[in-house]
Amino acid sequence: MTFAEVLHAWTQPAILQLAALAGVSVLLWRLPLIGLIFYPFRLFNTFVHELSHGLAAVMSGGEFHRFYIHPGRGGQALIRGGSTLLVASAGYLGSALFGSALLFLVTSALADRTLLVLLGGSLLVLSLAFVRNAFGFVAGLLLAAAMIAAGMYLPERSITWLLTFLAIQTALSALDSLVILTRISLHRYGAASQSDAQRLAEYTGIPSLMWSLLWCLVALGLIIVAVTLAYRNVPLPQT
Repeated sequence: MTFAEVLHAWTQPAILQLAALAGVSVLLWRLPLIGLIFYPFRLFNTFVHELSHGLAAVMSGGEFHRFYIHPGRGGQALIRGGSTLLVASAGYLGSALFGSALLFLVTSALADRTLLVLLGGSLLVLSLAFVRNAFGFVAGLLLAAAMIAAGMYLPERSITWLLTFLAIQTALSALDSLVILTRISLHRYGAASQSDAQRLAEYTGIPSLMWSLLWCLVALGLIIVAVTLAYRNVPLPQT
């Protein structure tokens, strides 16, 4: 990837639209009632987070038994074995990678309608197979059904916008969670002892703050690379 390609990608008008959408989303998350509009998208990020833990465990020789999703967007994956380093890192970074990859796929030749239905179907199967609490089970089925229905019945342009929005929300939610984790690690209070960063700190001896900062940088890098790859070959509008 050359500097010219990077510069070309980040001068696209679409990048400004993405940046504006991302900025507005972050502001609206914190507003009462209005923030509820984003709840399904941020809850979807929790599913991706926990499934990323499970996938990392399986890929590193461990076992993924089940996971739980809670109304407050918390979750827990029950895993046996696998690489502690990979499993602990996979939650936040997996969400950032998923959102980044989805953003890239939206600009690829793959039909957006097919992509959305495949995502919904995959979430349906994984929820049936691994979710073991009532809220998580119902939430997974509803999210999956909504995605499949949207993929089947919405106009193509609306599906593209929905996928783009889902990609942005997933990547931003991962980054936002990492910022919160960094604050927790910095001040060493509350949930810090239960976090993935603290788990790695106990395993490696490297402070949890260092892990959270590293994950923040990697997540941000993934997003930047995905945007650059997605838009580097898009022709600039003629003037």
